[in-house]
Amino acid sequence: MFVYIFQRLYEIGARRVLVTGTGPLGCVPAELAQRSVNGECSAELQRAASLFNPQLVQIIRQLNSEIGSDVFVAVNTQQMHVDFISEPQRYGKYTTDYAYTYTSLKDSVERK
Repeated sequence: MFVYIFQRLYEIGARRVLVTGTGPLGCVPAELAQRSVNGECSAELQRAASLFNPQLVQIIRQLNSEIGSDVFVAVNTQQMHVDFISEPQRYGKYTTDYAYTYTSLKDSVERK
């Protein structure tokens, strides 16, 4: 299925496409709320993402080889998110004093 979609994009003129794999599926808020007892990410969903993403990269490499050009660029968003979660201080100001949510941001904007 993915190959067909990528080939079709190329056929209609796409020449540089960024393809992201899945992020950390087991760490998304909905999954944490449904599956997590102690705030840990779902190992089962994390494993599913870690199996899918390398296969997607392989598909992209093979397709680029067939085309003869690096039209499709794979990005490992799962690892990027894991890095951000495990070392947030590397990416800017970090505090555990508060958490921004849509509601808290909306409330602060409406008060101004």
